[in-house]
Amino acid sequence: MIKKMFLAVLALSLITSCSNDDDAVQAIVPNAGTLSGGPFTFVVDGTPDFVSGITTDPNAVGTNRTFVVTDDQGNILGLPPTNEALQGVNFDGAGVGTCLIWYLRYENGLQGLEEGQNANDLQGNFDLSNSITVNRLGAPDAGTLSGGPFNFIVDGTADMVSGISTDPNAVGTNRTFVITDINLNILGTPGTLEMLEGVDFDGAGRGVCLIWYLRYEDDTNIATVTNAADLTGSFDLSNSIRVERGPNADVLTGGPFNFTVDGTPDMVSGIGFENPDNRVGTNATWVITDDAGMILGTPPTLAAVEGVDFDAAGTGVCLIWYLRYEDDTNISTVTNANDLTGTFHLSNSITVTRN
Repeated sequence: MIKKMFLAVLALSLITSCSNDDDAVQAIVPNAGTLSGGPFTFVVDGTPDFVSGITTDPNAVGTNRTFVVTDDQGNILGLPPTNEALQGVNFDGAGVGTCLIWYLRYENGLQGLEEGQNANDLQGNFDLSNSITVNRLGAPDAGTLSGGPFNFIVDGTADMVSGISTDPNAVGTNRTFVITDINLNILGTPGTLEMLEGVDFDGAGRGVCLIWYLRYEDDTNIATVTNAADLTGSFDLSNSIRVERGPNADVLTGGPFNFTVDGTPDMVSGIGFENPDNRVGTNATWVITDDAGMILGTPPTLAAVEGVDFDAAGTGVCLIWYLRYEDDTNISTVTNANDLTGTFHLSNSITVTRN
């Protein structure tokens, strides 16, 4: 009888023990903890982009584990099982958009954990960590800048641009306007359209400015570069809008010339401009004077200048100038270049000596 009672107690003890073990198994509550690292921002440009530096919570709990990559709607794009596998995912290949990286701890029997399913529909005993954002940006695109061109007269009166608009489809985290000279030297970077319209171009003197729109990412060196041709990083410059500040005849190159008056025609050649794009002014002509400024001729084109026979002028000195001017200039009636009035600019002169 004592033996039977002992066996009954032992059996009850074993049953109780097994029951407690089952309760312990059922009592596991998955906890994914805190996922650390990121966020990440990549530019989709055909160059592979990988995440790194992500760490899981050492106190995370759960029999099974995996990383879950979703879009911003929770649709499951991938299930890299390890950190190493996660760091092998090329996010550039996913195109433009937003990815979320999660850490999942779960027990057996979890339903819905498949690519193409939605993480919001998971069913079972599980826990998802916080998410890490991976922004996949389109390559910067400044689009088309509209407005202008502008033609101002440098006369001491403030000249501002207006009516400029940017492309509504432009892409890029950062943005600014860039003002350069004709050689792309950066003169200013007004951050907004309002700031651009506050720039007084009259104060820049005669010449040509170009207005650009820049969209760029944080790796672009716009803050330190002095010439737009030296920009590096992820960026895109729009077309430019020309702002002429005139008149400006630029600087003549070529010559001087020395001829001998001997009855053989003598023509000049090889005359040009130092910065031809800097020439500004509604009207243009060449002016030939003697060394006292008396106007001997106004050939309208360089071809006409090269057609002048300086041998026929006899001995002496001629000066060749280039003139850019507005309609109020008296070039059609004046006889000496020193008496020019109105809005104009004469270049430097090229000397033609006739011995």
